[in-house]
Amino acid sequence: MISSKQGDVDYSEEVETLVTIFKKQHRPWRNKVRKKAAKEAKRKLKKENGNEYTISSSDVQIMRKKRRSRVKRINSNGSTENGAMNRQEINDREGIGSSLFRYINEQLYTMSGAKAMELFRKDPQAFKLYHKGYQKQANKWPFNPVRIIIQWIKSLKHNGLVIADLGCGNATIADALSHIATVHSFDLVAVNDRVVACDMSMVPLCNESVDIVIFCLSLMGTNLNEYLIEANRILKKGGFLKIAEIASRFISLKRFIHAVAKMGFAITGKMMKDGGYFVILEFMKTGKVVQKRPIGLILKPCLYKKR
Repeated sequence: MISSKQGDVDYSEEVETLVTIFKKQHRPWRNKVRKKAAKEAKRKLKKENGNEYTISSSDVQIMRKKRRSRVKRINSNGSTENGAMNRQEINDREGIGSSLFRYINEQLYTMSGAKAMELFRKDPQAFKLYHKGYQKQANKWPFNPVRIIIQWIKSLKHNGLVIADLGCGNATIADALSHIATVHSFDLVAVNDRVVACDMSMVPLCNESVDIVIFCLSLMGTNLNEYLIEANRILKKGGFLKIAEIASRFISLKRFIHAVAKMGFAITGKMMKDGGYFVILEFMKTGKVVQKRPIGLILKPCLYKKR
């Protein structure tokens, strides 16, 4: 996630690409339609006025100039020629950004972590756009799960904990707890100095070196079983696993909890937040993974309805 200090994400290239596509699709017939409409308007005007009035070429030129004066071209930064953006231009730009965010978001839910990392390696701008869209969405939530996780860790009143935040975004947990704990922040792309880029199925930490593993709205790939196997590997016995997810993603919460238990964990806490919109699960590591692909370890992807 990108803070406002780092500036707005520039996706002018994506916008220009869309504009180019639309021009190629519509320009061949647009002028023909306009000419036909102009002829029809002239015919109706003649009929209504008994052929007493006709549109001269000078009238047409004046009308065209007026129309051109109302149309402001948008430069590469998305602003008008005088540097200002009108309300419609802002809405259009935000709409394109939201559409791109939804598309990227759906891709992350329907591909493996390795493929997602490769996608963002080739196009870092896409990752910035995704996290800007994510933060915009998160700001609308009355409750953010990461806050209660931070509060829970503080309530343990135990300095020197080692924490692995997998799918950390802009490392909010590290920012809040670095004075009392060692927080390793991992995500597909490092958006700041606190974050280490990696595939969450291959975390660069030693076996049983972590006290707490956190997945806060980050179990997005199709290989989430590999993420939990990795969590078991790096977590100390008796350590905690925290999972925060959108409730609608669970086909069966009971079966999901049972499946995680087959991977060397025991459920120690469960809560619903924001009117049941979010589920926060707490597990303790009890041993090694028993089943690598347990039945019930399924989370539905968050797919947006087409409008």
